[in-house]
Amino acid sequence: MPTNVKKAFATWLEQTFLKWQADNGKRASLLEFADHIGYSRPLISMWLAAKRLPGEDGVTRLAELFGDEIYDVLDLPRPNPYLQKINQIFEKLSPEQQQKLAEMAERYEVKSNEANSQRASMQRKTSTN
Repeated sequence: MPTNVKKAFATWLEQTFLKWQADNGKRASLLEFADHIGYSRPLISMWLAAKRLPGEDGVTRLAELFGDEIYDVLDLPRPNPYLQKINQIFEKLSPEQQQKLAEMAERYEVKSNEANSQRASMQRKTSTN
């Protein structure tokens, strides 16, 4: 990733750390912040020094804790909220419900592909006339 993204992330993380302290009503150490996030203090230090960026799991964890703004800071697409909701509840569903959901998704995919093919066909006909 470009250096400017690393710097933007480091700035965002520092502001997030300060806000987290303010929200807790007390000064806290970087170790306490790292424990809250679930990563080591040395790794958090590297993030703050703009030497490293979080991986996919780290981005997801930070988004869960502090909001989806992290995707904007890292110039990543925000996850689809509908898909996130499905992922949150999927493991709670029975195997039968999981299978039905997967089958429904496949049916929607087929219908979507058919609709896209029809649109493309109509566009080709319109452009050749």
